[in-house]
Amino acid sequence: MIRWNVWIVVVCALLSVSLTNPSNAADEPLTSEEIDLSQPLTLQQCIQLALENSSDMRNARIDLVIQDLRVKNARARYYPEIFIDGRYHFSEEIDFGFERENDDLGVTGRYTLWDNGQREASFSQAKQGQTATANRNEQIKQNLIFDVTQAYYNILKAQELVKVDKEIVARSRENTDRVRAFVEAGVQIPADVATAQVLESTDQLTLLNDQNELQIAMATLPRIMGLDPGTLITVAEDTAYQLYRQKGEVEIIDISIEEAIQRAFENRPEFREIQARIKQLEWDLTLAKLERWPRLNAASNYSVELDDYLREREDFKEFRRWDVTATLEFSIFDGGVRKRHVQEAELNLEQAREDASDLERSIALAVRQGYLNLKRVERALEISDTQVRDAQLSLEVTRGRYEQELVILLDLLQVQTAFARVLTNQVRTFYDSKVTQGALQRAMGVLQ
Repeated sequence: MIRWNVWIVVVCALLSVSLTNPSNAADEPLTSEEIDLSQPLTLQQCIQLALENSSDMRNARIDLVIQDLRVKNARARYYPEIFIDGRYHFSEEIDFGFERENDDLGVTGRYTLWDNGQREASFSQAKQGQTATANRNEQIKQNLIFDVTQAYYNILKAQELVKVDKEIVARSRENTDRVRAFVEAGVQIPADVATAQVLESTDQLTLLNDQNELQIAMATLPRIMGLDPGTLITVAEDTAYQLYRQKGEVEIIDISIEEAIQRAFENRPEFREIQARIKQLEWDLTLAKLERWPRLNAASNYSVELDDYLREREDFKEFRRWDVTATLEFSIFDGGVRKRHVQEAELNLEQAREDASDLERSIALAVRQGYLNLKRVERALEISDTQVRDAQLSLEVTRGRYEQELVILLDLLQVQTAFARVLTNQVRTFYDSKVTQGALQRAMGVLQ
């Protein structure tokens, strides 16, 4: 009996464990230009292509650029605004026998001297929005990595199932030929040939279905990677399953469910995102309260009456003027608009805090489910390993008895069907365990 521990791969903040095929993982990541699609791709190469080409990741990068622009805009409020303005004025006033016209050209500067911290609050709010977006992008990234990992292992699983199906079909065809020989020798009846052909047809149908699943899986992976579904992609041969078949062992790391949940709280990007969102809404509330306070602005203007100067050609200083103005703005009545802004900000903040509490419970549940799923897979792998060994031994014994005419054909076919079932179940369980492992890592926020 193989000794199994809890099947959980944990990556802490200082030691990141990536979901890769150890035998095919590249030492250094490659760019998409360096990856040859005509060659078998490793899991890490598929992930790299997906991160560069996926529409979700491209939009995520655009969102981050937009947030960077908003931060710069918030910072720009600390600087003065400078305008160049011109005016052309024409009126029916008579001046020296002509209707009066006037051209002005000026430069105006404005600056907020004091706003009781509104600029600081706006800048801090924009920074929290940037943090929230960065964490949302990390969540998108981890979801994409999981989708690629799942699609990658689905191809490997389908390929392995097709191999198994072909072996089973070959055995069924061999049985049919043997039965025909026995019928010709007068040992068995023609009905036995029909029975063998039925099983052979069933196995051929299973092979056809798994080949179809393989084609679908091979179209799904490039779609997730941001490529055309018709792009022909082959994945690198996986030696992990063959190693498992030979030794029945898989490298594992033990961790308790409490530790897994705690690390999820520390690493889940959704949790960090909603925390940044709460801080953003707290600054939003601060801004709403600061709207009630006065604001002190300063403005300076320098202008020239071009029309008069060009017409009279006198001393230039006679046609220029400048002024400096300081204004204090304070609202004494706005119909309750600012009060309602504060109330709305308080309600939004209350909702965000409630969302954070619900997210905390959801994260704990997701980790617990992932943990229990791995426990189930652990046991299923142990059982399937035993089933395959027993079924193989039973098939060898039954085939020998059949050749000695100690059992009937139906017994042999039933044992062969049982062996095919446990063998395909082992393949499915092994590759499903890879996906389940990734699901737990995603639930813990450590999928890289």
